[in-house]
Amino acid sequence: MTHCPSCGRYVGPYETCPYCGARQAPRLSLRAVKGAALLLATIGLALLWVAATHLPLPRISIQQASATMNFAYVEIAGQVVRGPTYNPDSRSLSFTVADDTGEMRVWAFRDVVEDLRAAGRIPGLGDRVTVAGTLRVREEDVSLTLNAPDHLKVTRPEAEERTVGSITAADALRRVRVRGQVWDVREPYSGLILITLRDATGAIDLAVDSSLRYLTGDFPPPDKGRSLEVTATVSLYRDTPQLVPPSVGDIVLLKETVPVAEKRPIGTLSAADEGRLVTVQGAVRQAEPFSAGYRLLLEDDTGSVVILLWQDLYRALPDPSSLRADAELEVTGEVSRYRDTLEVVPVRPRDVVLLTSPSPMPPTPTATPKPWLTLTPTQSPTPEPSPTPPPPTPTPVPITPIGRLSEHMGQEVTVEGRVVSAASLSRGFKFTLDDGTGQVVLLLWLNVYDDCRDARKINIGARVRATGTVGTYENELQIVPDWGRQVKALQAASPSAPARQVASITAADEGQRVMIEGTVARIEKGESHIRLFVHDGSGEILVFLWPNIYERIPNRDRLDTPGTPVQVVGTVKIYKGTLEVVPVLPYDVVIR
Repeated sequence: MTHCPSCGRYVGPYETCPYCGARQAPRLSLRAVKGAALLLATIGLALLWVAATHLPLPRISIQQASATMNFAYVEIAGQVVRGPTYNPDSRSLSFTVADDTGEMRVWAFRDVVEDLRAAGRIPGLGDRVTVAGTLRVREEDVSLTLNAPDHLKVTRPEAEERTVGSITAADALRRVRVRGQVWDVREPYSGLILITLRDATGAIDLAVDSSLRYLTGDFPPPDKGRSLEVTATVSLYRDTPQLVPPSVGDIVLLKETVPVAEKRPIGTLSAADEGRLVTVQGAVRQAEPFSAGYRLLLEDDTGSVVILLWQDLYRALPDPSSLRADAELEVTGEVSRYRDTLEVVPVRPRDVVLLTSPSPMPPTPTATPKPWLTLTPTQSPTPEPSPTPPPPTPTPVPITPIGRLSEHMGQEVTVEGRVVSAASLSRGFKFTLDDGTGQVVLLLWLNVYDDCRDARKINIGARVRATGTVGTYENELQIVPDWGRQVKALQAASPSAPARQVASITAADEGQRVMIEGTVARIEKGESHIRLFVHDGSGEILVFLWPNIYERIPNRDRLDTPGTPVQVVGTVKIYKGTLEVVPVLPYDVVIR
């Protein structure tokens, strides 16, 4: 109160009115006000701390995330359905979580990634996770940024003991434990190692990419023939099951050898065994060479089957001349079918074992046993065998120099060369082969390309052997195979395109072959083409796909989902002022 209640005059801070002497009522001290304000602020901060540290974060379903929740701090729970993927340029980790309502991409950066890596808490495919972070809503793209490693909880399901052959596409995202023998090791593109594991029931690929190796530890590829025990999650690659381990520590070398084939009577083999590895034993009834190798008819008490030895394997045998009529063989190979005829096709020289020789020769003091040859000793004297003429030696496949193909117009020949360029046609694909003497176009119509087992290996840099008819089209020399088996990759393609960030690609790069890696922003499908937009954090670029390429991309349905990780190799082009990356082959687009 600043006026006297008695005389009404202004008295200011005086406690007694200087005019009438009336005493003023006591007033609240300013110091008390300051103290009370400080106390209330302290109590308020304490209550906020209790709320922040003890109250549960709001959990939402993925479908509930909307633009009104941009930058909200929320929690989601679900299963990891893609990833994890690590980008060394931005030092970022990303993976996709799905619940019953949808999918959401989760990101972590720099120190958070390193803390998760050091603690061994990197989520793997198929894991159940609870993650809290900041929502980022941009147009139709919704993501979550993990800001603290403690806000990620990972629950890994128990693994089922399974045989390789029992794993199907229906097991996607299921965690399994398998034991198998390393049958093949290949690198389809830089950063991805595919290890083919076999047991007696079948084969499956184990995928180990650069992200997994960086996040969980170094992994030198195992040698062929080694046996492994792998705990991994089943993933799908073009509807084909493959194994993706959550860490390299889940790949264990075994001391014992895992058998890769079941020993079967020949008569029990059927078309249902196609693709399966079997071991058969019997006597050779026929032996004859053909243009690409050597063909045997093997017979036991239950039936007969064709043993197909490709030229490369036949040449690698220590004593191929022993493979003639009446020889006893044990053969391990893959069951295949050609024109309704069952064949067993071995892929390693050690899988062809000679048990008894048709006409044994007297041993000499200097003779040494062949490493693949096991002779059954004779228990009783036998008459001296009459001389047997040696079997016809298979004529090696004649390789025609490309520079002399003009002399063989209209004839079927075999050539070898390195792929120096590739192009896409509406009804097929063109590969230019160079062997040092000249160049020729290898033309694969779509039906031949689809029938070629090595199609994914054939790209720029691959070394290829092809058999086909020589011809010309518009003064361009070409060779045209009739079926996929006439084309074989002697050496798989090596990466031939530099990795680029989207923002670094300009009009000056027109005509250059580049590799980009990012996530799907959106896709637009037309009758004659597909426009795929890829974003990598630095920018967005159009990937132009012709139908013949799009229809053959493994797992192409996943391109419909924004946020899907993808790697694209293609040529930079400009159309109506717009930069494009244009792949020329289906396997130039890899969906991770």
